[in-house]
Amino acid sequence: MSEDFQLAWIVYTASTLVLLLAGWWFMRNWRWSWLRRTLLLIFAAVLLVPVKVPVAESVAMPVLPLFVYQMLFEENGAAPEVTANLVFSAGGALAVMVFGGLSPCCCAFGAIDAVALMMTHTLMSSNRQRPDFFS
Repeated sequence: MSEDFQLAWIVYTASTLVLLLAGWWFMRNWRWSWLRRTLLLIFAAVLLVPVKVPVAESVAMPVLPLFVYQMLFEENGAAPEVTANLVFSAGGALAVMVFGGLSPCCCAFGAIDAVALMMTHTLMSSNRQRPDFFS
């Protein structure tokens, strides 16, 4: 991975964390803390989970910006891999909140585990042979 791309990931991750912190700051007085935690976890998952583009020599990119870019500027819309990763990252974050409990401790550890698991799955699945219907 080139230094420019690593620097871009560092800037993107830092700005995403600032955005999530600002979201928490404005939502901290909500009476429904379970809704605040669910929204923040889903936003964190769709903003931070990487996806590998099925182009030769591509690097991992954040799934939500890539999905928006492909929907706006690609002729055929978003690639199925990108759409699936977006849906599964949001669904995985929601599943962590539903099955992991809504307590703050379970939410924090569940969020870390869910994002790490989704990132590992995305990076590991990029090395597998793709079926023909994805090309």
